[in-house]
Amino acid sequence: MSKLRAEDLSDAALVEGFASVARDRGSAVLDCDPGRANKAFARMGAIVAVLRSRGKGSRMSLLPLLDDQDRIVRYYAAQHLLGIAPERARKILEENAKFWFDPIAADARGTLHMLDNGEYKPD
Repeated sequence: MSKLRAEDLSDAALVEGFASVARDRGSAVLDCDPGRANKAFARMGAIVAVLRSRGKGSRMSLLPLLDDQDRIVRYYAAQHLLGIAPERARKILEENAKFWFDPIAADARGTLHMLDNGEYKPD
């Protein structure tokens, strides 16, 4: 997506890009590569911002990623879908929280803690 602007892509292309960036971000996080993780975070944020700007229907195009074979893709999709599909998204966060020696699991546990305490209210 480096030469194309996210705004110019279809929802389907954005979902495909999201999955690709999620895999890259997860790999960077698990490899303890903050530079690469931060770049992927920014790219993911740009994709999500475009989907949000297009409305709930476009955001819902991420729902199939909750069934992706890659647990990291499922995890990042769940984070962005907590406000739309809270039960399904929470289940994925709970699944990821079980990987105790994994930074993704720590993030999942933190998100669940904030949800349970009312500190985080997804939209």
